[in-house]
Amino acid sequence: MRSISPYQRSLIVALGIGALAACSCLVFRQRVFPGPGDFNWALNTAQALISGQDPYNFVPSALHVPYPLPVALFGLPFLPLPKPLAGALFFGLSSGLLAYGILRSGQPWRLMIFLTFPYFYALIFAQWSPLVMATWFFPTLAPLLVLVKPQIALPIAINRITRPGLLLAAAVLLGSLLISPTWPWRWLSMTQDYERIIPLLTLPFGPLLLIALYYWRDDRARLLVGISALPFRGAYDLVALWLLPGSAKQMIILVGLGWLIPLYDFSLGISVRPAWVVPMLFIPSLVLLIINKFRERQLQSAMLPAPSLPEPEPLRSE
Repeated sequence: MRSISPYQRSLIVALGIGALAACSCLVFRQRVFPGPGDFNWALNTAQALISGQDPYNFVPSALHVPYPLPVALFGLPFLPLPKPLAGALFFGLSSGLLAYGILRSGQPWRLMIFLTFPYFYALIFAQWSPLVMATWFFPTLAPLLVLVKPQIALPIAINRITRPGLLLAAAVLLGSLLISPTWPWRWLSMTQDYERIIPLLTLPFGPLLLIALYYWRDDRARLLVGISALPFRGAYDLVALWLLPGSAKQMIILVGLGWLIPLYDFSLGISVRPAWVVPMLFIPSLVLLIINKFRERQLQSAMLPAPSLPEPEPLRSE
């Protein structure tokens, strides 16, 4: 009997995680919160373009803020499906891709991301954050996701810039401008009511996150600063924070911290603009970053060769 290769094992596990995520999301989409969740924007935008309608012909509000036009690209393949199933399949595929990327990276303990509260929150509403996090492991997709969820995808994209990724994003952007040359300005004008929080600007803890700039050469330090400096709406947008732990033990700590508030009061956990995430998640992430950089320097120092003592000069005979 032929043994299963590591590639096949990773693929099987990723498919299993994706299928479980899709089924779980479908339950919420059918029985608790009917509809496709946040994926509805992709479906509606794609349907409007196919029908020759204006996808931005509505009055925006705090809970009705549109996505950039390129989101239609993701909705097109799912249009023939019932909307709840479309949202669930999108979330399942995103989760499977993320799981495969983690396994391919050789750090299977990062699969604990699927036990975090932000991921569970994202699952309930079929959010984009698992797909955005997956672009850390598949850099070609990172710039493309900036065209869909710029506020949470940009911190990853600036650390994962590749020529194929830039070319792909440029092609999609050009295509969207050919369809509607004015969409960027129209979209921006409709985002004024977007409910958001910028971690860096929250007091008293937010400014402490600037300490990460001291380690700016490290991609995860840049990731933390980027997430801290850009707006997000809910805890479901913060899945990428779990790229910062450097070990399974650190991952467990951050997973546990993420559940403290929602276990205490679930309504606080799913609130819009959840200020609790700064002291409960961002500051611990900063501490983990500092600890990991300190350990790296200790390891590098230990690997340096010991300085050799100068050889004594030979005695001269008088």
